[in-house]
Amino acid sequence: MTKRSLIVNATAIGDCVDGIGVYGVHLVNALWRAGVERPITVVLNEDARRFFPESSIPADASVRWVSRRMSPSRGTTGNLQRWCFANQLAWRSRDALVFGLSQLEAPLVGSRGLVTIHDMIPWLFRDTHPRQYHFYRRCLGRALRRALAVITPSQATKNDVCRHYGIESDRVHVIHHGSPVPLSAGMDADRPGAPYILWIGHVNPMKNLPALLAAFQMIEQQTDAHLVIAGEGSQVDVGASGVDGRSLARVTVLGPVSEADKIALLDRASVLVTPSLYEGFGFPALEAMARGCPVVAARTGALPEVCADAALFVDPQRPEQIANAVLHVLRDPNVSRDLADRGRARTRAFTWEASVRAHLAIVDRVARLDPHGKSGAAAGRRRIEVDVPQ
Repeated sequence: MTKRSLIVNATAIGDCVDGIGVYGVHLVNALWRAGVERPITVVLNEDARRFFPESSIPADASVRWVSRRMSPSRGTTGNLQRWCFANQLAWRSRDALVFGLSQLEAPLVGSRGLVTIHDMIPWLFRDTHPRQYHFYRRCLGRALRRALAVITPSQATKNDVCRHYGIESDRVHVIHHGSPVPLSAGMDADRPGAPYILWIGHVNPMKNLPALLAAFQMIEQQTDAHLVIAGEGSQVDVGASGVDGRSLARVTVLGPVSEADKIALLDRASVLVTPSLYEGFGFPALEAMARGCPVVAARTGALPEVCADAALFVDPQRPEQIANAVLHVLRDPNVSRDLADRGRARTRAFTWEASVRAHLAIVDRVARLDPHGKSGAAAGRRRIEVDVPQ
């Protein structure tokens, strides 16, 4: 008997790498490596071709390319078209299981499938995400309540989904991501080159970069370490952030970096600081741990869950705590070495192979619950009024 086909709606992958994009690229590649018996079609928008050149796609893989207008890189318009496409795809694919890789791929009509919810930040921090808040409040809860299964990358996100939407706990499944960078071998506590503090990410209010800049000013005269800011969308006018001229001279803003350059930065950094106000998972911290870079992390969201005992935790709204933790790492080689060892050990639990096995187990489980998609077809025939996000 042929297994019910799986359609992976991976239109959440755009032309730049953010947390959702990293998850999507690695998960799709892991699915192809897994050699799944179930028929799988991956739907990608044209913006994602840079991550999936023809030479990297297995000969027997089924890939459907759609317009780059349905890309997160196209802003609000692209996100709106993506969500409309997700509903259209579910409606037209009622004999298949449709798996959406982000919250905007959660349909309100058609096939009842699976969806990954990466975080609840737009709901929890409405002022910083007013347009997404509208979608989370008016549409997402209804879509999740009709889904066969919801996947989250952390227990913290699962708790938020269940609490705010009333989803039954046994329908929400925690599957940790794998590490986006390879695990490094052990190395000396002394990092090569001049010491520096590293921050990687997008500059948005949730990443809380101003707190790190304030902390750096507090310790700038007590250390010879510089501060390096890097990552897609990390361009920032540090001077406009209130950093004085003396400290400003010791802050380097790199902007986007290649994967190889990112790994090199992690390998040489004295400490990585992740002072986020909230994280649904926390890739930068996991990447740093994989490369043996000590981590100072906020005690918020999923960061304690991901880092466990392999980081120093701080209150992200208290720059003096960040400053003290960073100094502790910079001044004590034993602390630095211990964090590096714990980080590498912790990262061994995070692999994409384990992640994709867990995803496929959920697919098999929901396929047995709804083997022919009949309930999905019935749901699709109901009239559902939708408030489309603007």
